[in-house]
Amino acid sequence: MAEFYDRYVKDAWREPDFDIYKKFSLVGKVGMVTGGGGGIGRNTAAAWAAAGADVALVDIPAAREHIDELAAELAKKFSVRVEPFYCDVSQPEQVEKLRADLVEKMGTIDIAHINAGICMMGDDVDASLEVWNKTVAVNLTGAHLTGQMAQQIMREHGHGGSIIFTSSLSGYNANFIGGGPSPVYTYGATKAAISQLARYMGAALAPYNIRVNTIAPGYVWSGIHEGVMTEQGHDMCLEVVPMKRFGLTGDLQGTLLFLASDASSYITGINIPIDGGYSIY
Repeated sequence: MAEFYDRYVKDAWREPDFDIYKKFSLVGKVGMVTGGGGGIGRNTAAAWAAAGADVALVDIPAAREHIDELAAELAKKFSVRVEPFYCDVSQPEQVEKLRADLVEKMGTIDIAHINAGICMMGDDVDASLEVWNKTVAVNLTGAHLTGQMAQQIMREHGHGGSIIFTSSLSGYNANFIGGGPSPVYTYGATKAAISQLARYMGAALAPYNIRVNTIAPGYVWSGIHEGVMTEQGHDMCLEVVPMKRFGLTGDLQGTLLFLASDASSYITGINIPIDGGYSIY
C-alpha cells in the first residue's frame, strides 16, 4: 500500500471517542460579527455564543446604546464573553482601530461574519451617484476592509479560521415583485461582487487553512420590513417563493454555525442560498 494512503482516515466513526456533535462546537473560538445589532447579525452572534464561542459584536458608533445592551444580554444568556465594538466599516481608519481593539480585547479572531450592509431608498436603475457611492462604500468596500482585516489576523496568529460573507438573492437574481423590478440596483451589484470576492479569498487563503464562504438570504423577516411593508407587498414577495413564507433569522443560524465550525472543514469558496426555494426559478 502506498504510504500516502495513511494520511486519510476513512471511518472516523469507529473511534471510541467519536462524537459528530463536537464538530459543531465553537468552544474556545472567538467570533466577530459586523452589523452585529441587526436581525441577521445578532442571530449569528446568538448561534455562535450558544455553541460556546466568545463574540465581538461590531456595529456603527450611533448604535452604541443598543449594542452595549445586546452584548450584555447575550453574555448573560449564554455564559460566554460578548464584547461590543464600534466601527463604520466603510472608513479605513476606523477599521484599523477596530483591528487593534479586537486583538487587544479578544486576543484573536477565529471566525468572522462579514455582514454589515445597507439598502437605500431610490436605489433603482436611475439611482443617484450619492446612493451608488454610499451603498458601494458600506456593502463592498466595508466587506473588503473587514474581511481583509479578519484574514490578516488569522494568518498572523497562524491558526486558520472561517470567514462568512452575507450576500443576497439580489446578487444572483434581478428580483421582481408584482411584475416590476425591485429597487435594489446598486445593492444587487454589491452583493454579486461579494460572492466573487469570497471565491477569490477562498482560493488565496486555503493554504493558510482559512475558509471563505458566502450565504445568500432571500426574503428574511429580520426587522427591516416592519412598519414599511404592506400585506399586499408581503404577498407579492411570496409569489416567487416555493415555501410560501418569509424566512426567519433563525432559519439562517444553522448554516452560519455549520460554516463557522469544523463540520464544514472541507468547504470553501461557495455561496449557499437560504431563500425558501426562490433560486429554483
